[in-house]
Amino acid sequence: MKKLLFVFAGLAFALTAAAQEFRITHGPYLCDMSQDGVTVVWTTSRPALSWVEASPADSLAPAPPQPRHYQTVAGRKLAGRTLHAVRVRGLQPGTDYRYRIFSQEVLSWPDVNNVTYGKTVGADASRRRAYGFRTFPAAGSGCSFLVLNDIHGKADVLTRLCKRVDFSELGFVAFNGDMSSSVESGEQLFKDYLDASAALFAAGTPILFTRGNHETRGVFADSLGDYFPGRDGRFYGIYRYGDVCILLLDCGEDKPDDHAEYNGLADYDAYRAEECAWLKKAVRSEEFLTASARIVLLHIPPAAGAWHGSVHLNELFVPVLNEAGIDLMLCGHYHRYHWIDDGSRGVDFPILVNSNNDCLRVSADAKGIDLKVVNTAGAVIKQHRIDKKNK
Repeated sequence: MKKLLFVFAGLAFALTAAAQEFRITHGPYLCDMSQDGVTVVWTTSRPALSWVEASPADSLAPAPPQPRHYQTVAGRKLAGRTLHAVRVRGLQPGTDYRYRIFSQEVLSWPDVNNVTYGKTVGADASRRRAYGFRTFPAAGSGCSFLVLNDIHGKADVLTRLCKRVDFSELGFVAFNGDMSSSVESGEQLFKDYLDASAALFAAGTPILFTRGNHETRGVFADSLGDYFPGRDGRFYGIYRYGDVCILLLDCGEDKPDDHAEYNGLADYDAYRAEECAWLKKAVRSEEFLTASARIVLLHIPPAAGAWHGSVHLNELFVPVLNEAGIDLMLCGHYHRYHWIDDGSRGVDFPILVNSNNDCLRVSADAKGIDLKVVNTAGAVIKQHRIDKKNK
């Protein structure tokens, strides 16, 4: 009996020690890729000082140490957190890089700057593994990417949609809204889709994130941007991949701000107006005007006479986008496929609404845009071709 008790006691101690071991718990994954930088995100079991080492793919070796990139705010390296988002800057366009992540545990920080550090861990440190990525090219290149939307926390669906995809052929993966049904914690985000994404592609193929209306909901919704940090703190932005310009727009909520479901927390009419003022400037920028193809990602499709959010998007965004010469808009929200190219919504460009059970493969260049809707079995169930027109 005593031997049995010793066995159980030893097992309990081992489990407790394992639970308390300082380690990388989630990630890494890439987001906010550009021609000269990328953000690497991961988490640790306890607070740490973290950094990324990155070099061109043909030069990164175990020694000598590579330059370190830290997460900083106003010149101060961040060390008192478990979520790490490190911006790697000064990269070259269209270049293959290798990178490693490291975290050094903060054992104690009683006051001022009296920090005591513990051990340093790295992802798969036993094999000194380096992850890889390719920065967005500056010009002279088309763009291929994958779109996922309305996953609503069904990581198994995301996995089935991605298991036959060759991500080496893609510049990025776009999350076009409602990847979760609400945002209640960081752990939920990893369980819903981030762990699966990191395992499948996101350690090497970056995520471009568009917020959906469901991702404005939940007690942790205000922290969502920490997991998809943008250079300017916005959920909308403009990206240039070679000759292709991508506009990410934020829909906000679908109901009026005073709807009881929002508990007095919604102010999306003013937010969309502010976003529209930004959009008017973005479509006059050089990176937009010199693009050969212009694609918009927006979770809720604009519409007249429908839900309040759709109507407001139609009123604010559509006149700007019509005048700007958009080639294509990609949406979700409906949980079913729609192809809209008849001008019925007052738009001068086609809209493809992707379902919640399919992914969308997009290839764009100076000649046009090819679209393939692919189901969980890997079959192409819909396809479209948009020939480029001079606008």
